[in-house]
Amino acid sequence: MLRQTDNLNHKTAMRSNNTTRTDLPTMLMHWGLVIALLLSVSTGWRIASMTDGSALLRWVDVLLLQGNVLRWHFMSAAVLTALVVAYIVFLWRMDLGGRLTLRLSSLKSRDHKTRWQAINKLIYWIAFALLAGAAVTGVLMYFLPGLLPTNALVTVHQWLSWGFVAYMGMHVVAQVIMGGIRQLLKIVTPRAAYGIGASFALVAGLGGAAFAYVLDSSSQPVLTFVKTTTLPALDGDASDEVWKQASETVVHTARGFNLTGGEVDVHVRALHDGNRAYMLFRWQDATRSQKHIPLQKTAEGWKLLHTNYYNNDENEYYEDKFAVMVAQSPVAGGNTVRLGSQPFADKPGPSNGLGLHAATDGSLADVWHWKSVRSGAINQFDDNYFGQLMDVKPGRYTGGYTQDPKTSGGFDQIFEKIADSPYVKVKFLPKDLAAQQAQMGVFNPDPNVSDMGKFAMAKADVQPYSAEADAAIPVGTVIPSIVYNAPFAGDRGDVSANAQWKDGWWTMEASRLLDTGSKFDQPLANGSYMWVSVFDHNQVRHTRHVQPMRVRLQ
Repeated sequence: MLRQTDNLNHKTAMRSNNTTRTDLPTMLMHWGLVIALLLSVSTGWRIASMTDGSALLRWVDVLLLQGNVLRWHFMSAAVLTALVVAYIVFLWRMDLGGRLTLRLSSLKSRDHKTRWQAINKLIYWIAFALLAGAAVTGVLMYFLPGLLPTNALVTVHQWLSWGFVAYMGMHVVAQVIMGGIRQLLKIVTPRAAYGIGASFALVAGLGGAAFAYVLDSSSQPVLTFVKTTTLPALDGDASDEVWKQASETVVHTARGFNLTGGEVDVHVRALHDGNRAYMLFRWQDATRSQKHIPLQKTAEGWKLLHTNYYNNDENEYYEDKFAVMVAQSPVAGGNTVRLGSQPFADKPGPSNGLGLHAATDGSLADVWHWKSVRSGAINQFDDNYFGQLMDVKPGRYTGGYTQDPKTSGGFDQIFEKIADSPYVKVKFLPKDLAAQQAQMGVFNPDPNVSDMGKFAMAKADVQPYSAEADAAIPVGTVIPSIVYNAPFAGDRGDVSANAQWKDGWWTMEASRLLDTGSKFDQPLANGSYMWVSVFDHNQVRHTRHVQPMRVRLQ
């Protein structure tokens, strides 16, 4: 009888002890979810702040992660997926569904403990709804871009993230009301239990992560370079019959400035002859924007027309641009995007506070940057790259972003900034002002009006600045800020391009060797990845293309 009593007391004591402790699998999954959620929210807000710039996001800016946040955001989403799958399997395998069973009648119970247990379960279900909403909006943006308006999806996704913050607060408060500090301590005082369920959960979680990886890889669009012996003329006219041989890949890009809804589809076709690649890019743009920070004469001197150019964030007086990136890694942005006001602790931050591009793993992303006024004047892409962090030098710091070397040619600005002055020092003036003004056409300062003239001057058509030449130019005159010479020679001129704007569309034809052999370039080969971005008269706020095109040579 005494032994039976002792056994009963021991079991009672064990049950009492277990009320202040939780099982180890639940504890590990709980804290995994907490870490993944915090990482997802912090990185998501950092990504959003690069476009939205809302006062609320600026208020929490100091709390947000900086650096490789795109990769961390996608990784946290994969971890959340794995943990949710693991927890569902764990509850099913160990028959613990009662943890989440909600009886609505209990919400009105007069018993304090019963009522708050029900409230706590309701809060759990709020979290499940938030997770489901975040998953749906995230999947639509990542795997089905363009199916629904991206800006609307981003807004919903962002508000769901604020919901997670509110949920975590409600969850902690509910736990304290239910059982005080001892209730909170349960989740940090584990006991060994449900080992079999933990094993099943682990396998299920790994399976969920593997499925997400396979789904990601299989959903990448393929850009097929069709083998041909007939070559297109690089004139910005897509009517060449040879382009019909190549299937069209449509890439949805979003979150850019000035475009309607911030979104635009880029239509891509590709050919090759075994030596060179030929590409056709087409995208909608309501206006032909050529007002690239023009100069205007005032009674006091020459002024630069801009709104935020000196902070590298001009969004009105700028040219249309287009960018192509080729890398060997399918990670978003070629694993070169580092967001934040100072993404590298030992390096200067970007003047616009948005972020820098750099490859910190020894890789290199090949970047072709077409600038409708500057490189458009010489019928080339400006061949650049994202590489290792550069040393700090006077002037603008660009991280790992720089140009391929050149031997000659290119373009330049005709002015220099005067420190602490609203005016600029002009280095060149038109030789024949009337001819230059006729080429440029009537200047309209409205950035939403198409510019049909030419906003760059040939080197042969300008003269060094002189007071005499300046005196002959009337106050109010606007001239281009760009002077160009011959096309780039050397690595920087590897990519030929010609583009034409007509009826609200840019059409560009481009060509480059499949493999230039340069250490500053990436080959166009099976296993390469390509991204595209559109700039609608803005300096840096281009559209975003998350999932790359996978290159396939026929």
